[in-house]
Amino acid sequence: MEIQECCYWCGAPATSREHVPPKCLFPESKDFKDLIQKDFRKNLITVPSCDAHNLRKSNDDEYLMICLASRAGNNVEAYYHTYTKVRRARERNPSIIDVESETVIETTNTKFPVQWVNVDTFRLQHSFEAIARALYFNEFGKQFEGKCQIVSRLFFHPDATKSTQFNIRACEMIELEMPSWKTEPKGENPEIFTYQFSPEDPMKVRTLCLTFYEKTRIYVILSRMTAEELAFQRKKHKAIVDIAFGDILQPD
Repeated sequence: MEIQECCYWCGAPATSREHVPPKCLFPESKDFKDLIQKDFRKNLITVPSCDAHNLRKSNDDEYLMICLASRAGNNVEAYYHTYTKVRRARERNPSIIDVESETVIETTNTKFPVQWVNVDTFRLQHSFEAIARALYFNEFGKQFEGKCQIVSRLFFHPDATKSTQFNIRACEMIELEMPSWKTEPKGENPEIFTYQFSPEDPMKVRTLCLTFYEKTRIYVILSRMTAEELAFQRKKHKAIVDIAFGDILQPD
């Protein structure tokens, strides 16, 4: 008798398999033509999923692709991806990104169009949580039952000083800790995506580092503590938290 797989997130009967991260983030060979001779879609990770956590979020996957691949400072693969698949997506749906302003930067006689966009933070955070939960399922063979907190320098806005500072400071603290993890980044297509789990600490917390296009990092803090345990730990470590984040604990 065939065993029914369960959704990586909610445990409902699975109806399909979901790519982790979304397949659209990985460039197609046809778009690179003779520029880069490499298959970036080999051995992609998939996990069982119900309809609610896969088929109904295709628009969110496309939004995630546009926000990540188009980010300034990424690698050359992201640059080509932006001017092929991302460009086609934006032409099909011009309103998918809220463009605040545009300019052109010229360096070494080359002009680069640059746009400042307002991103839907909650939409992105939901996508990153989905990726984290799916990778947890793939890595440990079970659903993650707990809370996720997303931090990244991606969440930057000059008018949101406290939340911006919180994300920057949290990233700096995680990056200082990462050498002690003693784990290796994983991913068959490192130019596009890698991930790295920390060990779980005594407080039932582990951190997941997601790296897209070699330059954009997202950190997901996965906590299995109950509400009561979390409240106790906050009180226990209040002095440390106040030193690290006391001036910015109330985001804008």
